[in-house]
Amino acid sequence: MRGLKQWIVLVLLLPGFSWAQQKIAVTFTYDPPVGLEVRSVSLRGSFNNWAELPMQKTEEGVWQVVVELPPGLVQYKFFINGQWPRNMCEDETFGTPQVDLEAERCEDDGQGGQNALREVGRAADHTPDTGGLAFVHDPNRPQFVSQAAGRLSVRFQVPEGSIQRAVLLADRPYPMAPQLTAPDGEVWRAALPLTVKAYRIQILDKDGQEQTFGPYQTPARPFRAVDWVAGRVGYQIFPDRFWNGDPRNDRRALETSQARFDQTWTGRLPYLSRWSDPPGDYHCCQQYYGGDLAGVLQRLPHLRALGVNLIYFNPLFDSGSAHGYDTHDYVRVAPRLGDNALLRRVLAEARRQGIKVIFDFVPNHTGLGHWAFQDVVKKGPDSRYWNWYFIRAWPFTPGDGRAYVGWADLGSLPKLNTANPEVQDYLIRVSRYWLNFGFDGIRVDVANEIAPEFVQKWRAALKALKPEVYLVGEVWDLRPQYLQGDQFDSLMNYTVGRGGSPPALGGALGFARGGPLQSGRRVLSELARVYATYPEAVAAMGFNLIGSHDTPRVLTDLGGGGWRESPSPEALARLRLASAILYALPGASVFFQGEECGFTGERGQWPVNELYRYPLQWDKCRADVLEHYRLLGRLKGQLKAFRSPLFRTYQGEGSLLAFLRGEPGVGEVLAAFNNGTERVNLRLPAGQWRDAVEGRAYQAQVELPGLGWRYLERVR
Repeated sequence: MRGLKQWIVLVLLLPGFSWAQQKIAVTFTYDPPVGLEVRSVSLRGSFNNWAELPMQKTEEGVWQVVVELPPGLVQYKFFINGQWPRNMCEDETFGTPQVDLEAERCEDDGQGGQNALREVGRAADHTPDTGGLAFVHDPNRPQFVSQAAGRLSVRFQVPEGSIQRAVLLADRPYPMAPQLTAPDGEVWRAALPLTVKAYRIQILDKDGQEQTFGPYQTPARPFRAVDWVAGRVGYQIFPDRFWNGDPRNDRRALETSQARFDQTWTGRLPYLSRWSDPPGDYHCCQQYYGGDLAGVLQRLPHLRALGVNLIYFNPLFDSGSAHGYDTHDYVRVAPRLGDNALLRRVLAEARRQGIKVIFDFVPNHTGLGHWAFQDVVKKGPDSRYWNWYFIRAWPFTPGDGRAYVGWADLGSLPKLNTANPEVQDYLIRVSRYWLNFGFDGIRVDVANEIAPEFVQKWRAALKALKPEVYLVGEVWDLRPQYLQGDQFDSLMNYTVGRGGSPPALGGALGFARGGPLQSGRRVLSELARVYATYPEAVAAMGFNLIGSHDTPRVLTDLGGGGWRESPSPEALARLRLASAILYALPGASVFFQGEECGFTGERGQWPVNELYRYPLQWDKCRADVLEHYRLLGRLKGQLKAFRSPLFRTYQGEGSLLAFLRGEPGVGEVLAAFNNGTERVNLRLPAGQWRDAVEGRAYQAQVELPGLGWRYLERVR
């Protein structure tokens, strides 16, 4: 356990207390074999989503890092000189008999190799005696204290049902109320003026005993939400497949395609297609349909009619593919999409219409045509950029993934060394350039694979330039370590949309799919866990989504069929249900282009895969689905509670899911959903509630139709 200044846990024991929050300091050590020159080592494991955690060389010549981990089994590998040891228990290059002598055993890594396993602590070693109260609060952890909507959120956690009442004592008493019933306990909360600097928390436990904890000091600089994100409707644009507004630039795609730089390329060359041509063998990456920035300008009225006021662009910059994640020039718009001047027009028009814009940034890897990698290709170890990448062998053939480290072992995506200070400075300069150009935020690709010290340095530089910049990391699972105020503002919040990484089908998507495993109780518990774990500031600016360019279309996941098929009325109803849940969550509600038209698209079979990225056939947009999304957009803008950071659990049982949004009292919203096909009744909290769609007022209870939903606003 840490010192009191860092980690304040006041414990008077009660049955049922979960020790999920307790962590143990674990030292990982790599002792290289004699004769091996080691330049860099990082630790990657199940506990950090396999991201890079740099290890430091000691005076004894070993590499070490200390990590605080909860008790349990962890899998991990050392990433040495930019390479994975194949087997952590026996590797001829990196260590025999074991790469890590402290590993207890090894296990199949799913890639033909072996991960190391280590048991961190044992539950029996840390289980307290029964009897007493467990109260968890630390003002220096954003999970418990953060700032959003001009207020200071203060929270604590106790076992469920263990207290009757709580009040925060500062310049005056502030009543605290239960917010969440989560798997690890019950969360209580109060919202305070920013002027409060010190406080105590007084509770009355279930046995009538009164206790006071504190005093506590509020952080000098609490983790603060970027408040403009709250209540936004976000729209994700995959440029090549959105709309072709200027066919004159289509052929420019072939000028910089991967095939021009990949000397291992065999077979057919990249090609252009008409907008309605079927997906071919190169649909993923080298079949170009001609979508561009001119098309975005032409379709802005469509977005405004949806209530969209946030655009997230997939990569816009010069690259070698249709997806754009293999950057050639970070400060030049891809010629197939237009040019920098046209992008400036798009940003100016978006700003005029009240739309914020964020761009996709790929600092983890480049394309083969990037000038730094090309310099390495030509000069080898004499290149000043040699250490920008992880080169395994020289000379090499560009495109040969065995010669250098590539993302997912792909030779077309050479990995950047984001621990290199020169690379860090370059990527920060690029980011600053685009913020000065007019962007409002940045989404970072594969954020879990980037050196954390770079992300921290990058964030500090960008927040100094533009404090209201919105920084989103592509991490799919529940990972609070990225959201402590020193890295990202939000992650791509698939945890609320679909329960985490594929093939997860939980969250809003799982509930809308229905079935005995997707009860309201289970999904409400999942949501409560997210909002109990993340700071309220993060909830306020959550980048919430169900589908994206990396998932099957939501309608397909809900039983709507593949890209050639027509969805059933039930599948369309389940899409309306899932999207209604998404729009009711705190933060921004983001959906992928074409979801508003009821388009379908599956993963497909290699080489014709990623059918969810098929070009939008605008003439086939379903009017009923479009009108539903327009309705949700209007409600998102009209209901003040949807701009609040506050999410509160209400009821989850059977086919019913209901939660509260906004501060208690007039104006709060009860969002209710039924994933069953039969009508059900929902008991209402005291007061009068007005249905935001039909305008009718209800008291005591309300009926939800099969696969139906309601937003009920308290009017008294």
